[in-house]
Amino acid sequence: MGLFDKLFGNTAKENKAGLRDKLKGKRYFKSEVSRCEKWINNDPEDFAKYIEQHGELSPFHYISACTIRLDKFSNLYSQGESVEKIKPVFKEALEFFLKGWSENYQGCSLILQMLSLTILFDLPKEDFERMIDFIGKTDHNKIAERLKPDSLLFYLSGQKNKKRAGYKPYEMLYQISQLPVGQTEQAIKEYLNKWYDLHKEAAWYNTHLRDWGYSGYWAWEVAAVVKVMGLDDSSFKDHPHYPYDLVHWKD
Repeated sequence: MGLFDKLFGNTAKENKAGLRDKLKGKRYFKSEVSRCEKWINNDPEDFAKYIEQHGELSPFHYISACTIRLDKFSNLYSQGESVEKIKPVFKEALEFFLKGWSENYQGCSLILQMLSLTILFDLPKEDFERMIDFIGKTDHNKIAERLKPDSLLFYLSGQKNKKRAGYKPYEMLYQISQLPVGQTEQAIKEYLNKWYDLHKEAAWYNTHLRDWGYSGYWAWEVAAVVKVMGLDDSSFKDHPHYPYDLVHWKD
C-alpha cells in the first residue's frame, strides 16, 4: 500500500462505518445535528419574546418546534445512534406536536410520521390516545376532504372501520395491509422498492443532493404497519429505507 493509500485510502469507508444511512457520511450527519441543536437552543428566548408580545405561542410555533426536533431525531437515527438514546428526542418532538393542533391543521403526513413512531417506540397508552384525539379533531376540521386523515391513519390508530382515500403512496400501503398475511410480506417488500419514487411530490424528495437539509429516507409508516400486523420482515430487513431496528429494538 502506497503512502497516499495509507493516509487517505480508508477515509470514505471510515466515514460510512456504523451509519444506517449510506447516502451521506458521519461528518454530514453530525453537522446537521449541530444545525438542529442551534435552532432548538434558540427556542426558549424566541418563545419568551413572542409570548411577551402576543400572550401565547401559536400552533405554528409548536409544529415548527416539533419538526426541527424530528430533523434532529432522523439525523441521529441515520448516523447510527442507539434507539434508546434517540427516543427522548422523539418524545420531546411529540409533546410539541400535540400542542400544535388548530382548526386549520392539515398536515396528515406529519400526523402519520408521529403516529408511526409512537407505535414503533411503544410509548404509553396515554400518548397513543392523545394521538388518536389529535386525529379525531383533525378529522372534523373544516378543510378539504382530501387533506383529512385517511384510511392508513385510521388503520394504524385502531379505527379500522373508518376509511377515506388519501395520498396515493399511503392508500397503496393501506390496501397492502388488508391483504392476507401470506401475501402482505411479499407485497411490502415490493412496495419498499417503489417507496422512494412514489414520493416524488414530497418536499424531501432528492434532498440527499443538497449540502444540508437531508436527514435520511425512512419509511416509518411501513415499519409501523409491519409491527401492528406482526409480520416477518426478514426478507426486507436490509432494505435501505426500512428502519428495521426500530421495529425490533425491544427484541
